[in-house]
Amino acid sequence: MKQRNRLASLATATLLLVASYISAQQHPSLDNYLFTPVAVSPAHAGMQEQHVVSLVDAQWAGLNGAPRTGLISIDYHNLRGLGLNLTLINDQVGPAITQHAAVSGAYHLQVNDLTKLSTGLRVTVGRTAVDLLDETYYDLVDPNIYNLQGPIMANVDIGTTLNTQSYYMGVSFKNVNRAKIYENNFTAQVLQIFGGYRMALKNQWSLRSSFLASATTNAPADLNFHLFFENQEKWGVGAHYSPADEAGVLLRINPSRDWHVFYQYNYPLTDLIFITQISHVIGIAFNVAPRIESFTSPRLFL
Repeated sequence: MKQRNRLASLATATLLLVASYISAQQHPSLDNYLFTPVAVSPAHAGMQEQHVVSLVDAQWAGLNGAPRTGLISIDYHNLRGLGLNLTLINDQVGPAITQHAAVSGAYHLQVNDLTKLSTGLRVTVGRTAVDLLDETYYDLVDPNIYNLQGPIMANVDIGTTLNTQSYYMGVSFKNVNRAKIYENNFTAQVLQIFGGYRMALKNQWSLRSSFLASATTNAPADLNFHLFFENQEKWGVGAHYSPADEAGVLLRINPSRDWHVFYQYNYPLTDLIFITQISHVIGIAFNVAPRIESFTSPRLFL
């Protein structure tokens, strides 16, 4: 009985820990928001360059139980200013697996020929389960507690973004409703401020810079900076830097307007460097139909 209680306590603690991790990060592809801008704000629904983005994020390679994320994001907009996005995520951290679906809607108001004001709302529904079947035990215990299903949680996010021909800036507020996990445990709220600038260079090169600042309940503030050089919108290389987390490089190749391939390498700047030095992101993006162009300014995301 004591062994079973200890195991149940372990499973519950693991579930709470992972739920806190997910709430703080909010979106497993947050570090890759240039590829999936809706990860930062629902106001970006419909602004994804391709209709479909699929990526695999393998963090901290070589570390047992490190986060592994699979994501598919489906994006749509029309000439009336409506943007929609559906994102499906499978995220695993140790024995805990989280699956959730997020539906985002945005309206892109045409302020003038080169400026839009976008406002969006997102609803996310998901559940975390702790699977202890792969663990090693020396005493037989009740098999019913090998798998612990967490509660179904629903979160609401809001955001707004101003887009011009050369820059964008915005703010988002996530987990507005503070969904309940267990007694006296709620998802963390996240305030994010972000912006970016595009500058044309010589010989058909362009430079895009961006930043993302996040403040999460009961967690340290987080900063992300990006620089990306692109040639003729056919291929590009860049770098990103998060002072308290990691640094890395990214590569994007566009074989055609309807197909993009990207890769990102991250190097930890924390004590994780002593046990792992590699995190990888691999992804593809493609159109399922000719893209409807309703925004005449240049692309601000990748």
